[in-house]
Amino acid sequence: MPLLKRLATVASLALLLALVGCSSLTLAYQQLPFLAGWWVDSYLDLDSSQRARLKEQLQAWQAWHRREELPQLQALLSQATAALDNGVTRDELLALERGARASAERSLQHAAPLAGPLLASLRPEQWQHLQKTLDEKSADWRERNSGRGGPGERAKRYTSNLERWLGDLDRAPLKQARADAQAWHFDLAAMAQGRATRQAHVVEALRAWSRQEQAAGTALFMQTLLPLPAEQGYREEIIASVLRLFNGLNAEQRAHVRKHWADWSDDLRKLQAGG
Repeated sequence: MPLLKRLATVASLALLLALVGCSSLTLAYQQLPFLAGWWVDSYLDLDSSQRARLKEQLQAWQAWHRREELPQLQALLSQATAALDNGVTRDELLALERGARASAERSLQHAAPLAGPLLASLRPEQWQHLQKTLDEKSADWRERNSGRGGPGERAKRYTSNLERWLGDLDRAPLKQARADAQAWHFDLAAMAQGRATRQAHVVEALRAWSRQEQAAGTALFMQTLLPLPAEQGYREEIIASVLRLFNGLNAEQRAHVRKHWADWSDDLRKLQAGG
């Protein structure tokens, strides 16, 4: 998971971040098995029987997630709202990140035994397709982040993520966030190496799951959520920008964010109830 997507918001709720780009969180969650199945298939090039197995396993995972993890996400949103009301501190931001990471670990632990049989059925050419797709995405990432257009690309991605989480922002905080992102020190070589390391861990984790080494695979996945030493300076710049943005919001802007998160909480409660 890219650093910007982990730290671009005070809540850092990974699953929601993947869904809130849709116009309806409820609709996106209800379609999660289809959306996730399409995404997985794009990496693994599954055959028809594998797709059918994947659909069943995703439905089983979603039933567990609806029951067990949606309440945890609601609690994190409440925690984020309380922090916003009183001024967000660095410790509060990192506590929210730890909460999101714990949710991710529980989700992976439950996914491991479900995914194992499907991964064990992959043929060599499907593993090759996975590697090829990852390499292509890395090349695209490098192209977008290199050269004179790199700072603008990062600023666009950063402000887009912020507005996903906070709703439409006023011009002033958006301008400040964009200026922050364009000024960040971005070591392309170090960041590319970090991306390559995570990519390797993802493939190793999937192969571990395919051998029914569930704990080892999950541990490798969790490593991808932690910054490498060379990335720590960049991470600190992001944290500082997020804190500056949240603590610079006026009363009206904070009310807008609270309303945005309250709507999400209502959606999550309906989803938990099976709505």
